[in-house]
Amino acid sequence: MKQFFAALAANLVTIAVCVVVGLLLIAGIAASAGSRPATEVRQGAVLIIDLDRPLSDQPAHPERRGFFDDAFEPGGTALPLRSALVGVRAAIDDDRISGILLRGTVTGDGTRSGYAALRELREALVAFAAKRKPVHAYLVNPDAATYYVASAATTITLDPFGSLLLPGLVSEQLFLTGLFEKYGVGVQVSRVGRFKAAVEPFTRRDMSPENRQQVASYLGDLWSEVKRGIARTRGMDTLALQTLVDAQGIIAPAEAQSARLVDRVAYFDVVLTDLQKMAGVAPADSGSAAAEGADSSRAARLAAALDQPTLPQITIDNYAPIAVAKERLVGASQAIAIVYAEGDIVDGEGGAGQIGGMSFSRELRALRSDRKIKAVVLRVNSPGGSAVASEQIQRELTLMAKVKPVVVSMGSLAASGGYWISTAASRIYAEPNTITGSIGVFALVPNIQALANRQGVTFDTVKTGRYADLFTIARPRTEAELAVLQRGTDMVYDAFLQRVSTARGLPLDSVRGLAEGRVWSGVQAHRLGLVDSLGSLQDAVKAAAARAKLTGDYDVREYPHVKTATEWLSDLVEDKPTPVAAQLDAAVQQLGARGAAAELVRDITRELGALMAYNDPRGVYARMPFILRVR
Repeated sequence: MKQFFAALAANLVTIAVCVVVGLLLIAGIAASAGSRPATEVRQGAVLIIDLDRPLSDQPAHPERRGFFDDAFEPGGTALPLRSALVGVRAAIDDDRISGILLRGTVTGDGTRSGYAALRELREALVAFAAKRKPVHAYLVNPDAATYYVASAATTITLDPFGSLLLPGLVSEQLFLTGLFEKYGVGVQVSRVGRFKAAVEPFTRRDMSPENRQQVASYLGDLWSEVKRGIARTRGMDTLALQTLVDAQGIIAPAEAQSARLVDRVAYFDVVLTDLQKMAGVAPADSGSAAAEGADSSRAARLAAALDQPTLPQITIDNYAPIAVAKERLVGASQAIAIVYAEGDIVDGEGGAGQIGGMSFSRELRALRSDRKIKAVVLRVNSPGGSAVASEQIQRELTLMAKVKPVVVSMGSLAASGGYWISTAASRIYAEPNTITGSIGVFALVPNIQALANRQGVTFDTVKTGRYADLFTIARPRTEAELAVLQRGTDMVYDAFLQRVSTARGLPLDSVRGLAEGRVWSGVQAHRLGLVDSLGSLQDAVKAAAARAKLTGDYDVREYPHVKTATEWLSDLVEDKPTPVAAQLDAAVQQLGARGAAAELVRDITRELGALMAYNDPRGVYARMPFILRVR
């Protein structure tokens, strides 16, 4: 009888789940059908770019995403960087697009909306403005990242109740050592490289002198690039900009306008009136007797201006798929593949926000045998991770390079394992503000002996070999066991150095000198010979085409495949759970909160999530600190 009721309960739960999923499916389809009519680009339309949407390195969507896709896909709210770039470039020659409006505040997490991605978007906006098409930016309280992008605009408007938050850049790192000690969690490490700081959040309470040195170095390069970009488009001197930043930090509207950092101080309704004129439509309140009367308040004019018929507009989300689809040459006999490697490198299949060693290698093998794919561009945006998975991917790329050109385009972050997999390329491109290098490895083994003992939990062991329980979390490692871990770490480090030496044509001793786990900016890496050229993803694609000696038209295909809502549902039904790290990150992202407190919660969550994602079979990792939040 007990088994009967248990089975009945299980069946009822299954039915309930199916009903809920079915209702969600129906609601999603209805929402998609009701809220997603065919995209229309009206004459004089303003292209709206919301900087709130994080930029990610993932395949551009050739069709509009439905409500259900965005709801089920982790990271579905992100905007593919290439989508945005193709969209802005297409708008240059599109007579229906009268101009661009930038609004919102840059938001990023981990690898998304890093300074290298922002630079690519900014350069596309500069090219748009160079064709005498206006770019308006409406800002309220822009930080450095937001203003860096917005400074490419032809007209910058700062809200009267806003301010320019431009005190410089800071990298604030989180340390969990005290928390772990408080609750009885111990962490032991072995590492190679004085600058290998990935273990510091779990072993120190502050930055080591070496880590502080490298952060100051690459942060200085990132800030120099930001200043150069702002000075170039705003017609000012970098020294004058630095003087103002150091004197003010938070720059009031009047001072920002006086310093030519913004063109005017005005409310959003004033911007909307300009956009209407730009689009060739009469402002909502012009020539209207009612507008001269009680309805002439700012709120009424703003509400009228936002009415769809008065301002033809289209968001980059809706416009980019049109541009991407138009760019595609589906019937072409030759193609270049862009393969995105974004997120942590993990052993096995991986999941949302991760690069699985097995799944990614499988994708590369399929591309190697695809005769239509003449060259591969690997877009790397990763802090690294599992050494075994990194080597597995690097091996497949090496085999790929024997039959077709492989070119690497580094995004905002291509460090440690991200650099490891890049060594298979015949040419490496990086942005000046890419963060790369971090050629070093470590092993990290936590233990919960003190925590367990406090709760009355103890452990005992029977083993057949001295080191059989080397990776147990029930106790700390002995000196002999730490020596075993160190030997393994040293072996992996030597292999890493050899990969770099062979790939870059550098003597091994030279590689040792610039390795040590040190992080470099793209500018520094170029100077040291770790990358070949400073350039964008588009530059890398052109280089791949040249190396493949492609003549005539060729298609650009993007991988890995982006799952549809149906495929995500299938994974749920087949009990393929999202990795814990991705679940934590997604849960925090759903809060949508901003501010210092929200950022702290997100940082702690991501650091713990990264720790749980450590799954290398030998416990050795080529990874840099996950939290390198530069703001």
